[in-house]
Parts: sequence; C-alpha cells; structure tokens
Amino acid sequence: MIYLFLALLSYTCTYYLVGLLIQGQLADVAEGLRHRPDAPTPGEYLRAVKAQARRAHRQYTLMAGSALTLLAFLVASWFS
Repeated sequence: MIYLFLALLSYTCTYYLVGLLIQGQLADVAEGLRHRPDAPTPGEYLRAVKAQARRAHRQYTLMAGSALTLLAFLVASWFS
C-alpha cells in the first residue's frame, strides 16, 4: 500500500511541477514576442503551441515521474 501511495505522490508532484515549468516558459516566450514587430501576438502563439505543450507535459511527467517513483521505491525499500 505504501508503494502505491509513493507512486501516486511522485506522479502528482511531478505533474504539478512540470506544468508550472512549461507554463512559465510559454509565458516568457509569449512576453518576448511583444517586443518583436514581425512576430504573432502572444494569444496566437499560445493557441498554436497548445497541443505541443500538452504533449510535452505528458511526456516529461511520465519520464520524470518514473524516475522519481523509482527513487522513492528504492528509499522506501532501504528503510524497510
């Protein structure tokens, strides 16, 4: 039961942190577009990259979440 809890906690934390990082990067890029006259508006840019951002969010969450879960399992088994 503890391993299930650790896995859920690891993936949940990773999902939240990866989402914050991706949204922060997208906001920085969109803000940088305001200073370029030949660039699309920030809203157009964010609509254009929404699908790629969701896909990256899932992929990075699975990758980092799996690594964090493995690390949590190793620590839990070491303490047991």
